[in-house]
Amino acid sequence: MPHFTDMPCCPSAERLVPSISADRITFAKVAARKRFGALGRFVGTGGEAEHTTDQGRRSMFPSRRTFLSMASAAAATPVLKAHARPQTTIRLCYAPASLKGLYETLARRFMEARADIGIILDGPAVDYDSLVQQTLRQNITKQLPDITHQGLNQIRPLADRGIAVPLDGFIAGDPAWKTIGVPDAMTSFARYGGKTYALPFAISVPVLFYNIDLVRRAGGDPDNLPQDWDGVIALGRKIAGLGEGTSGLYVEYTNNGWSFQTLVGAFGGRMMNEDETGVAFDGPAGLQALQLLHRLGIEGQPSLERDQARQAFRAGTLGILFGASSALNGYQQSAAGNFELKVGPIPVSAETDKLPAAGNGIVVLTDDPDKQKACWDYIKFATGPAGQTIMVEATGYVPVNQAAISDPGGLGRFFDQHPEHRIANERITMMTGWFSFPGENNSRIIKTIEDHSYLVVSQKQDPATALSSLRKDVDALLPH
Repeated sequence: MPHFTDMPCCPSAERLVPSISADRITFAKVAARKRFGALGRFVGTGGEAEHTTDQGRRSMFPSRRTFLSMASAAAATPVLKAHARPQTTIRLCYAPASLKGLYETLARRFMEARADIGIILDGPAVDYDSLVQQTLRQNITKQLPDITHQGLNQIRPLADRGIAVPLDGFIAGDPAWKTIGVPDAMTSFARYGGKTYALPFAISVPVLFYNIDLVRRAGGDPDNLPQDWDGVIALGRKIAGLGEGTSGLYVEYTNNGWSFQTLVGAFGGRMMNEDETGVAFDGPAGLQALQLLHRLGIEGQPSLERDQARQAFRAGTLGILFGASSALNGYQQSAAGNFELKVGPIPVSAETDKLPAAGNGIVVLTDDPDKQKACWDYIKFATGPAGQTIMVEATGYVPVNQAAISDPGGLGRFFDQHPEHRIANERITMMTGWFSFPGENNSRIIKTIEDHSYLVVSQKQDPATALSSLRKDVDALLPH
């Protein structure tokens, strides 16, 4: 089985020496002892190792200078069995850090299938916004990875700057792609100027998470959860009335602008007009979205930061949480043995509404032809049945591969055994691209949207005033 290392986003081994982690030092020690004749045993993946040595281990261990040099090398290069030395090695960066295990498993399984290609995983960025900013800096310093999993709303800045490599030639020139099982509609999620700059890997759908124990205590019917916002808010009010430190409903409004965009879509609106010459969220749909946030504040949405609300739900003190389906596995782990968890769809105004697909897409950054081919092979694996099964079983993301979903021996069986995962999948036909604003201020616009959402929820600004102010602020950040 091949092994790979997990390295910071810096290709220089020498720069890694001052900050080598304990795991990497352990890994390097084992490598050094094997080289110097000590007995060693490798276990686990991702560069973790465990060892035993004989009584003469001190005399066999190298000097500090030699050790640090070897530690750097071990931390910066994939370690593969001699018979499986890769012909091409690609460097991959991703976010968020919470999905480290998923990407380690994905890389390991890919290398098992393709011994001729090695993968080096950069240390994960905290979130998608941090990742794209990091990638832009790496472009300036000429330290770009070869391939990256970027938030679907953060790919456009890489495309506009000519950093992302268009994938249309690979898609059209590979007959095997048509048999992978990814619908053509999915390729539009990161298409700008008529070119495809990423292929979606994992899609997150907006859902409502319910603590069914609290729902029952509040007199709600677990088998008939509310289908509109009035019903959801009323149930949340009853749960909050239980007292004992229990809160009712929390709608996330800070999530890289995704939550506001989701609510605008759920009320039948969009973020900009068709030709992107002006904002479009300043109409009835945008006003309804802010009115809902304002109402939540009046109804007593707890004054919590997003991560605090998530922790409250895990702890069993929050009854209903609006968030992304990708968090499902984590919430299920927290709920196990503590409370019953159910997932419900968010209310929409019509079945024709379009909701933004959160999650990430895979972007090729290298201009090296051999590495590009290796990156394309990785993309086919990650978006194919094997990669999608790995992803779904590790998260609550919705798969992009329809062949995998319909396979009764694969994800079809998984969804039968895990019905809560199927709820998000049923909304896949309503999903559209996570909108990214044109120009160089996408991240600033996202922050502006979140700031105004906070003002509305906290009752510091009424919805109409906030919408007018938001339109002006966003318009000022758009290219003209």
